[in-house]
Amino acid sequence: MNADVAVVGAGGAGLLAGIAAARAGARAVLLERMPRPAKKVAISGGGRCNFSNTLPPREFVREFGDPRVKLLGHALKVFDNRALIELLARHGVEGQVERHYRLYTKSGRGQDVVDALVKEFLALGGELVTGFHITGLAPEAEGFELRGSRDGHETSLRARSVVVCTGGLSYPQTGSSGDGYAWARALGHAVTPLHAALVGLKLAEDWPKRLSGTSWPDAECKLWKLDAPRGKPVVVERKEILFTHFGISGPAILDVSNAFVLAGLNRARLTVDFFPERARENLDAELLARLNAQPNCTVPQALSGLLPSRLLEAWVRQLCGVDAPLARQFTRAQRQGFVELSKNLSLAVTGTRGMEWGKLPRAESRGMNSTRARWNRAACPGSSSPARSSIWPGAAAASTSRRPSAPAGWRGRKRRSGREALSTVPRK
Repeated sequence: MNADVAVVGAGGAGLLAGIAAARAGARAVLLERMPRPAKKVAISGGGRCNFSNTLPPREFVREFGDPRVKLLGHALKVFDNRALIELLARHGVEGQVERHYRLYTKSGRGQDVVDALVKEFLALGGELVTGFHITGLAPEAEGFELRGSRDGHETSLRARSVVVCTGGLSYPQTGSSGDGYAWARALGHAVTPLHAALVGLKLAEDWPKRLSGTSWPDAECKLWKLDAPRGKPVVVERKEILFTHFGISGPAILDVSNAFVLAGLNRARLTVDFFPERARENLDAELLARLNAQPNCTVPQALSGLLPSRLLEAWVRQLCGVDAPLARQFTRAQRQGFVELSKNLSLAVTGTRGMEWGKLPRAESRGMNSTRARWNRAACPGSSSPARSSIWPGAAAASTSRRPSAPAGWRGRKRRSGREALSTVPRK
């Protein structure tokens, strides 16, 4: 088996890399070690796949981009959210906006996104090979040899260019075992230390763990350094939170965890405001009105609907020392304590969950060092394009070489447009 472009890993990045190569006229083959492609894509968003967003690319980069990855904005100019939405729509996948700007599948089936990308790739003449476990990647004079096994038999193929989209170390049960990092090192790339990010936070307190499964849709979370309790918070995020058996998670906490890792923290303090739009005085007045309206009910009953019942019960137990005091017995000091918990819940962060629980390609903070990528300049027969291998575990991108110079057209952005720069794979 031979190809112009071999893409290793048929996740979201691999499928799109294969589509790009096939569109450019390359003979493309997509190699996946799992029985089915893009398992992580299919299960994302609770199985509904939050596949894109409605933010303009510039705003998206400002909100979520890593400022050290200078190629991110350039990549989004070439293929932005609108391009992805249009691609999926051609195969019948519609999106619906939820939680401000997030696009989920209207059908509620993440597998629909996977099926659409596979159809697009195959329609362009690409070849998808599943159950193919790559064990080695070696440069040759006219490209690369990929060694591996399939169905218990050793096999190999040669390709003029290779794109490695093996995924990071997070969620290995989906097939992303981090093999690409070892290949990157062997081929001369720089790999920075890896840390779990976009992952749940472990807490010192036990009571939140007993609320596992309890969520709140709109909380403002602030992360504080222990040595700067009154300074500026490390990060502020306002989204959904979820109490878990290890501590706390949810969309807001995943973003907070990324800041925790990037700041090099081992421990920190997390504060949570469950009512970011309400003043303390307003919340206290509502508590008093509810308690006075049902003096003979228990406090959790009187405050029912204000917060999740399990959270209400836990806080009342903390404040009163008993499970269910009557509303008329709830003192002014206890009521003010309840307001403090609602507006400024303080939790001790002791670390993050392991690498295997990280989310999305950004889960390994930081991974490949794009500023030290190395390029292969060996000429391909019949083509003016250089043969090269691209390795960004978790996405697509840099390449291997014994020389650090970049291929023609990549040094000065004015020399090529973004679309032209993507079309450097060998054509048929």
